[in-house]
Amino acid sequence: MPDIVVIQRILEGQTEMFEILMRRYNELLYRTIRSYIDIDADVEDTIQDTYVKAFQKLYQFKNEALFSTWLIRIGINEALQRIRKSKKHKTVDITNENGTLQIADMSFMNPESNSIYKDSKAFIEKAVDALPHKYKIVYMLKEVEGMEISEISKGLDLSNSNVKVRLHRARNMMKDYILNATNTQDIFEFGNSKCDRVVENVMRRIQNLETNK
Repeated sequence: MPDIVVIQRILEGQTEMFEILMRRYNELLYRTIRSYIDIDADVEDTIQDTYVKAFQKLYQFKNEALFSTWLIRIGINEALQRIRKSKKHKTVDITNENGTLQIADMSFMNPESNSIYKDSKAFIEKAVDALPHKYKIVYMLKEVEGMEISEISKGLDLSNSNVKVRLHRARNMMKDYILNATNTQDIFEFGNSKCDRVVENVMRRIQNLETNK
């Protein structure tokens, strides 16, 4: 069922169908917001806030772009608002002045973190987290989500050439052996339990909104 059909039915009162959109775009939205926020609890809260905002503004969606593009714009705005309200979100810069990736000193980590860090998939996630936000979001949407340059440019309100430049720089910050260590399509997964939890919480909030109308 195309997104626009689902949206039309939601607007006609079948609010339960909003779950279809969430199941369809949970991982994309998670990876988008995870590009800005690195604390899992805050990421999930921001995802929920994004969905609630999208539900409330759904009548404004004009189908001039993909629903996913419209959704990630809301998600980015929500993430930036949360960052502005909190000073606890930080990324570790492990790139040198030339933009090449450096291996971080792991001596400060506890044994558990050290063990996790050695895992290839976790290592890639750490490397992606080290990218500056403006490069990380482009890298995440293109290399992990597989979105087209044109859609990324619409979602981030950038030119195609600007997106390509940022993507090129992001790739240069990643060592080839790190990229080859594992399948990047598997990183920052939004597993069943997380997906179910977000869906349940959002649908509960939507039901409350409908009840209080």
